[in-house]
Amino acid sequence: MIKMDFRLIFTIGFASFVVIVIGLALIVTYSQEKKRSQSLVDQAKVLGFRPDTKNLVESLHLKETRIGNRQKIYNVFAGTFCGVPAITFDIDISIGNLGPAKGTSHGNTFKSSCIVFKQNAPVFLLQPKSLLSRNAYNDDFSLDGDASFLTDTLAQKIQKKYKIESTGTHVSFVPSGKRIQNINEALENAYSVFKQISPR
Repeated sequence: MIKMDFRLIFTIGFASFVVIVIGLALIVTYSQEKKRSQSLVDQAKVLGFRPDTKNLVESLHLKETRIGNRQKIYNVFAGTFCGVPAITFDIDISIGNLGPAKGTSHGNTFKSSCIVFKQNAPVFLLQPKSLLSRNAYNDDFSLDGDASFLTDTLAQKIQKKYKIESTGTHVSFVPSGKRIQNINEALENAYSVFKQISPR
């Protein structure tokens, strides 16, 4: 009986410890996300960008915003960069069968950012090459659609740095493996590629 009581106490104690650890992790994550969001707001103000809504992003009908089972679009800012209308936003893409915003053995949530420039350009989808890629252009990426804009110099510049989609009126850039921390730097880097895709 004493042994059973000890096991029960241990189980309750361990479960309480796990709950506390998870709770602290959620609090830290929430605090970091809030701090990052405020930093983006402050940076956007300096650049003359205004906060906007996910409706603006969804109206562009980008493939990136329709991937997975669920998408969360947030931290949306719109303005002008180098004379071109531009939008930046964060997106969480949930793939598989999972709980709210967290991964499980049956699914996961991927966080990324996107920069969009509004200007006419060839229609295409360029993405880093993977084992599932079709229409491989080179060792770095695959390309579906109009490749008339692409030169060897530009291909070398892009490498695996971005997933790039052009709808014909908007060109979007999703940096590989990271979210935007510095809006101005992200815009400058994407624009250096964009201006070779759609010269003014």
